[in-house]
Amino acid sequence: MRRGGEADFSPARSPLLRGIDHSLEVDMRPNPFLSTRSLCGECEEDHLTEFWAAALDSCPAFREAYCRFLLAGHADRRGWGELRIASVATQVNFGGNVPDLVLGLVGTGGLEIRVAVEHKIFARESRSGRSQENDEEKVLGQLSRYLSVPEIDGVAFVRLWPQALDPRVLHHEKYIRPGAGMHFLWWHFYPLLEACADECPAVRWLKEGFEQDGLTPPLERVPLLRVPGDDERERANRGEFAKLMELAAVRAAEAGWRPNFDQHGAELYLRRHPSSWAQRVLFSGIGQPQGRARRQPGLRVWVTPRQGEEQGAIERLRPAVASGLFPRPPEIHRLPKGTVEFYVAFSELLAGAEDAETIRARFSSLAEGVLLCL
Repeated sequence: MRRGGEADFSPARSPLLRGIDHSLEVDMRPNPFLSTRSLCGECEEDHLTEFWAAALDSCPAFREAYCRFLLAGHADRRGWGELRIASVATQVNFGGNVPDLVLGLVGTGGLEIRVAVEHKIFARESRSGRSQENDEEKVLGQLSRYLSVPEIDGVAFVRLWPQALDPRVLHHEKYIRPGAGMHFLWWHFYPLLEACADECPAVRWLKEGFEQDGLTPPLERVPLLRVPGDDERERANRGEFAKLMELAAVRAAEAGWRPNFDQHGAELYLRRHPSSWAQRVLFSGIGQPQGRARRQPGLRVWVTPRQGEEQGAIERLRPAVASGLFPRPPEIHRLPKGTVEFYVAFSELLAGAEDAETIRARFSSLAEGVLLCL
């Protein structure tokens, strides 16, 4: 990677700024990562990858932290020993297979290892799920091909939201999994950027970009999901809600469902389970229950049976609402077209949950309880 010099924009050295009152301190440092994104059209992933590679190349502290976070667990399992990144390259062609990022690593005893990292950013929202299904099938094909390349020793995958992956990918000896979940998410890397932001400009640029895009750790509360008159804030809040629902999506994927966030993250759809009596499941933070009058903010759960499975759906779901998660079991209602619904207020489901991980665990436990009934 080529490295350029830093321009000095301090008032003392810039003749254009002499004589100007600098009593008010304003951060006017440029951020090329943010200022050049609009020039990339639909190539945001390539744009991010190039800046990511530049940060790894120019900042030893970030390079070491990233290597440890991404690979330590996998290296232990494979007996690679302690790794260090010796080279970083983008868009390397392996006989028609072109991963976004390729890391050249050196392990114990001089062992040379090559790891490919595939980057995905923005999944297109679709209530039908068809566009996302096409994207998922494309990604699964990519990962499978990368895993079969002899010159590649490991494959990692980074995405905005959780995606279900084929067991043949998940259990492949070359596939690199995080400690929890099927693949890495972008916000998982924010603490690394934050810790190293003062070390070099490229890391700081990425950190600021992640903050602008909401790729930061989950909040310790459920934000307002409806913000009339402020679409930008509403969309950002719904993205934060999706982070709190992330473990629920992961558990669903592990159970054989295809998770899909919609409404900018305020709703989690589960579809395409090969053997469940349910056709689809919805966990919505914005849906109002139809079975009773409007209540305080909470989570609406809809389960739509497959044709011919409508009878007995309520009884099948009763164990999900009889668990110790609720001060009192939510009422289950059958809607006119056979969908089964129940609703629980956030204040009840999350009582005593005062940090992000506890909130995420509560949502995950609720999802697991529902999935066990399906």
